[in-house]
Amino acid sequence: MAKLHSKLIWLILIILLVFVAYLYWVPSQKVDGRRGGAAVAVSTAKVETKAMIRSISSLGTGIANNSITLTSPTSDFITELNIREGKLVKRDEVIARLHDVEERARVTELQGILVDQKRQLDRLKNLATTQATAQQMLDEQQTKVNTTLAQLDIATAQLAEMTITAPFDGYLGLRQVSQGAYINTGTAITTLDDLAVLRVAFSVAEHYLAEIKVGMPLTVTNAAYGDVRFAGTVSAIDTRLDPLTRTVTVHGTLPNDDLRLRPGMLLNVNLVLEQHVAKQISEKALVPQQQKQFVYKVSADNTVQQVEVTIGQRIPGWVEIIGGLEEGDEVVVEGIQKLRSGVTINRVGG
Repeated sequence: MAKLHSKLIWLILIILLVFVAYLYWVPSQKVDGRRGGAAVAVSTAKVETKAMIRSISSLGTGIANNSITLTSPTSDFITELNIREGKLVKRDEVIARLHDVEERARVTELQGILVDQKRQLDRLKNLATTQATAQQMLDEQQTKVNTTLAQLDIATAQLAEMTITAPFDGYLGLRQVSQGAYINTGTAITTLDDLAVLRVAFSVAEHYLAEIKVGMPLTVTNAAYGDVRFAGTVSAIDTRLDPLTRTVTVHGTLPNDDLRLRPGMLLNVNLVLEQHVAKQISEKALVPQQQKQFVYKVSADNTVQQVEVTIGQRIPGWVEIIGGLEEGDEVVVEGIQKLRSGVTINRVGG
């Protein structure tokens, strides 16, 4: 009985050893099978050398280079109105003229008085050279001349206010008044915008403040023109940041000879911070491990090897390769989770 029991124990031990050996043998056979013939389906791409553009996007508002609302400096009737809505006017061109009969008469009156006073002043100057008593009369007459000159300056300025002219070249807006109407001081007549150059105002996060410089290139798009890009440059950076949003206001200028861009437009701004040529791969190819980055590089025999790479700057979807790969090297970008060094791949996309 004891001998039978001993044989049974040995039989059980042998069975257990065979079972354990089987457990180790089957996975190794699967691995060997994969290494030997079962290729892993992956997508690959080659290392490219191309321009790496790092930029930021923001929403901006179009602003005319110069923009004013022409208003009446005084109250009176409009006797002349030269508003061609939407048309170009030149600097000093008359836009409107108010009833100025009294102002013109006052200027003419003072000019006549001044001529007579100056004639008397010249006569007294001649007398003062021979008569001491004439000096007092000369001083009094000089005072009268000076007073009349001051009054004439005031009257001339009042007359000038009756004529409203364009202070710069620009395009007139919609007419707000009619000829013959009586308008009060401050009444809006029309608008004037210099549209040859359009400014765009947009906000940039504090994080980028040190990188923004006057003269940097930017582009804008607008819903009205689809994918058409309008190129310009940064013209000014505000000296203050908004304490609530921690953003800085930046102004750009855009040539606008065709007048397609208008003040008040919502503009999508793209500001280029940096642009240089660099080796790049898709971000999906990276395999991070602790503080290092790796990729699976494809060899000539369609096997892969895990290679450590040194990366630089990142842009959406792409990463700069500083070391570890050369231009033209092929790396796996999809199916990485199934790989390890030495595995054979089968390309199913690129």
